[in-house]
Amino acid sequence: MKVEIKRIGVLNVIFSVFPVAVFVIMLISGILGMFSPDVSFSLSFLMNMIMSAIINTLLFLVYTAVFLLVYNVLSGIGIRGVCVELEDKE
Repeated sequence: MKVEIKRIGVLNVIFSVFPVAVFVIMLISGILGMFSPDVSFSLSFLMNMIMSAIINTLLFLVYTAVFLLVYNVLSGIGIRGVCVELEDKE
């Protein structure tokens, strides 16, 4: 069965588990940056890593919200949305 996604709720994405998942990924990328040879670990480095993860998460959520708004506008004026083919489970 083919299903076309016409509209995606922006608030549904923002208030779901999606921001938490993005934050965890950004935090893991900051932790991996800790293994750089020129890093000296201190409390300020830890706070900088956490603040960087928060800022990157917020930027990513803003980009996602803008993308979803553009997608909703384009699918609203008649451009085809994303088609997904689903199979029945037997």
